[in-house]
Amino acid sequence: MLFRSLALIAALAISSVAADNDDGIVTMKLNKIPEEDFMMDLLSYHVPPTIMSANSLPSVATERKLVRGAKMQNHGEESVLLKNRMNAQYMGEIKIGTPPQSFQVVFDTGSADLWVPHEKCHSFSPMNCAAKNVFKPSSSTTNKDIPLGSKSQFSIHYGSGPVQGVFTIDQVTLGQDDVVSDQTFGLVQHTSGLGILYQKAKFDGILGLAFPALTQNPGTPTVVENLLSENVIKKHVISFYVGKDKDGEVAIGGMNEKLMKKETLNCIDIMEPARYWLTPMSAQVEFGGKVVSSGNNAGIIDSGTSLIYGPKAVVMKMALQLGGIFIPQANLFEISCDKEVPDLQFTFGDVPYVVPGKDLIMKDLTGTRCFLAVSMMMFGEAEEEENMVDVETLDEELEFGAAEDFETLLGVSKLPIPTGTTAWLVGDRFMMQQYNVFDVEKKQMCFAELKEGM
Repeated sequence: MLFRSLALIAALAISSVAADNDDGIVTMKLNKIPEEDFMMDLLSYHVPPTIMSANSLPSVATERKLVRGAKMQNHGEESVLLKNRMNAQYMGEIKIGTPPQSFQVVFDTGSADLWVPHEKCHSFSPMNCAAKNVFKPSSSTTNKDIPLGSKSQFSIHYGSGPVQGVFTIDQVTLGQDDVVSDQTFGLVQHTSGLGILYQKAKFDGILGLAFPALTQNPGTPTVVENLLSENVIKKHVISFYVGKDKDGEVAIGGMNEKLMKKETLNCIDIMEPARYWLTPMSAQVEFGGKVVSSGNNAGIIDSGTSLIYGPKAVVMKMALQLGGIFIPQANLFEISCDKEVPDLQFTFGDVPYVVPGKDLIMKDLTGTRCFLAVSMMMFGEAEEEENMVDVETLDEELEFGAAEDFETLLGVSKLPIPTGTTAWLVGDRFMMQQYNVFDVEKKQMCFAELKEGM
């Protein structure tokens, strides 16, 4: 899922690779980048996501390609792939070519394509690509040109401008030694359209793990489809364990039952069209035991978002309850570090999932300023601004860096939501509470309790 919800966050980076299972699952360990880095970047570059009603869409068939990136007239191409991955919570190493060239990529459950920077990116886009790991086709003995007649140009349009490159073919290594041969992927040569966001991001590219229908190159197998066809994995299932104070793990091809209580597995059909992980809730949202969001609620489970986002009016009410002061530059509410934050509860498949109040507090580098890890989600361009007359606002320049005007830079990120549905975007603050399973084949989002000690 691609939401421009916050920038340059404390990502999880792979430091070592677990031994791959013999049952068709590729597993990789994830380590958490220090909280200080997360807060510094978050307070400097955080922009909330925008949600819009599906009624405003000109075509359901193109819904993912046209809405989640920019104010753009040409709706024919993917509009988001990167900018919301500035939220990236999970990133890790993959290797491409022979001998292998290493890249830090985001494991994205909201897209299906793989792309990394081309060596020409350093010269074509020196301002924001100079520090990136780039792929050198001539250095790989297994690199192949795209067959004549196949799509050869790779292009993504952002509100700030285009990102362009070419397609190529080579082998991709995941985990310890699981190789996908003859994988078609994108090599980005021009990244100037991404501006400072890509320069500051801690990753090189994207590894999409979601629905094949989301690929920009229809008819060409995605990485996961090739993993399946080559019998490296048996199922199109992606699972995440987000460790709070220990290593986490992403499993491609199934679930790691050593981490979860299988008997508690709770699977919910996601809402159609099944192109993103919009999961209906079966009860009202509660904060401190009190209902804060009634009606038809749904949660977008996103492996690339760190915070929790809710409707503006609801989040404002929650923040006022805590005496919160809105910091416009950070799009966050500052609260007293002595404040006891209540638990936040979502219910999926009649099972309550609680985010403890202690996980809803974030501290700055000094440890003296605290912020609520629940932020406001915007709703559509035509929506009038919520009345924030009762919300105290502190208009200051944060010491962590001046906030950039990302609305101008990248445009408004939008995702269509069915009429009558109140959407929440839930990232790692929620995902760390349980084992999370993205089942592409069954179009289900599943949760399970973690085993003791996890």
